[in-house]
Amino acid sequence: MSSFNPYVRPGHLEVFSGPMKSGKSLALLHRVEKIKYMKCEVFQVFKPALDTRDLSLRSRFGSLTHACTFIPEYSPEQLLSLVEAQASLVAIDEVHFFSESIVGVVKELISQEKNVVLAGLDTDFRGEPFGSMPTLLALADEVHKLTGICDYPACKSPATRTQRLVNGSPADYFSPIILVGDAAEGYQCRCFQHHEVPHAPTREWNVTPIIQKRLDS
Repeated sequence: MSSFNPYVRPGHLEVFSGPMKSGKSLALLHRVEKIKYMKCEVFQVFKPALDTRDLSLRSRFGSLTHACTFIPEYSPEQLLSLVEAQASLVAIDEVHFFSESIVGVVKELISQEKNVVLAGLDTDFRGEPFGSMPTLLALADEVHKLTGICDYPACKSPATRTQRLVNGSPADYFSPIILVGDAAEGYQCRCFQHHEVPHAPTREWNVTPIIQKRLDS
């Protein structure tokens, strides 16, 4: 009989990414939900201490929750000392908030044959790669790119960008990347066409050949 387990895959890295309100946390919750009914499997859920809106991992769209452990975003290495030896799956939500050393933490968990499941924003409010997410996405064995529904009036197109608003207006490109707990700030999910970033620098794309030397036979 096959011993394949579709819910726990040792040494496997999965990433759920997308903009705000795209259902990343919900997808992560559903990913680990079935495991709690498997008595032979142990899983743990972690979040950065920066995001303490709830004492548990909670879906924005429902009541599905799981208890989680908060880790200082500037010191993700602390997570390693809290992972139980018998844990077969480790889930980390809002992974984009952690410092770059989260990459080493994830690699270590994979080397320990843990199934690692991550959820986080792939781009920041400026539409640029967020923290260590590009590296984590490149290392992943499985990537789930999620989209939301554009919040721009009368649009409703698939949304891939996070729009930050300050007093109802798009935030300036040079505002801080991370802002937590500011009542004047708001976030929307928007499509590429309606994503607005005032004073964003103009990009010039120069394509440089990777290989210029012709190999002679």
